[in-house]
Amino acid sequence: MSDHSTASPFIRDEEVFVRMTFPERLQHFALILSFVLLIVTGLPLLIVRLAPDSVTGFFLRGVFHRIAAVVLILTLLWQFLYAILTARGREMLRAIRPGFRDVRDAFQAFGHNLGIAGFLAHKGIGKRFFEKHPYWRFAEPPAFDRYNFIEKFEVFAVVWGSVIMIVSGFFMWNVKLSLRLFPLWVHEIFVLVHGYEAILAFLAILVWHMYNVHLNPDVFPMSRIWLDGKTTGRDLREHHRLEYERIAARRERAAMNN
Repeated sequence: MSDHSTASPFIRDEEVFVRMTFPERLQHFALILSFVLLIVTGLPLLIVRLAPDSVTGFFLRGVFHRIAAVVLILTLLWQFLYAILTARGREMLRAIRPGFRDVRDAFQAFGHNLGIAGFLAHKGIGKRFFEKHPYWRFAEPPAFDRYNFIEKFEVFAVVWGSVIMIVSGFFMWNVKLSLRLFPLWVHEIFVLVHGYEAILAFLAILVWHMYNVHLNPDVFPMSRIWLDGKTTGRDLREHHRLEYERIAARRERAAMNN
């Protein structure tokens, strides 16, 4: 995102802010570790290539897959308790709650990136309309708060995807229980859903998350927040403008009171 915003005298561009605390980075590392292990041990094509005729290899794959699943469940439980039992967690939960503004931001970002309205306005097409309704030119990208609509979507995608994987995986792990409670065709649906959801999650991380967090030209070759948890005043101003303005306003009030 280009920098069209005005810097505040109350926030230096090089000032460091903590975006992810150490416990939050640990949760993220545990999530990465369990996810990678689940993918490596769960993708059928990879299993066939590594151990095409090995009973031992197939057994070990299952053991490591279940260990990774338990780690994932414990990590999600840790994150849930952190979100409701700590002040920091509750603050993050409020910040990441989706709202109508996220729909509007997504629409504005799409319009800005598409560039059609700007092209028409530049050519003089619909000039009166755009003069009367400048919003529809989408001349600027939306200003985001602590979390933008993409980050919020990713978080809730992890939540609903994990629920699907845990429920379907539980009954795949306990075949006898599954067949005792459900007809065979329901168990087969569990297997299909588990596999396709795994592929969807893998592609979402590989294409969506990796680009937005690491390969995006604004942060390429990598955002270091997941490593040190730190961001700068300049990054806040460029990528989380509303949070930046809120911090600046709070500091300005404090300065006036003193």
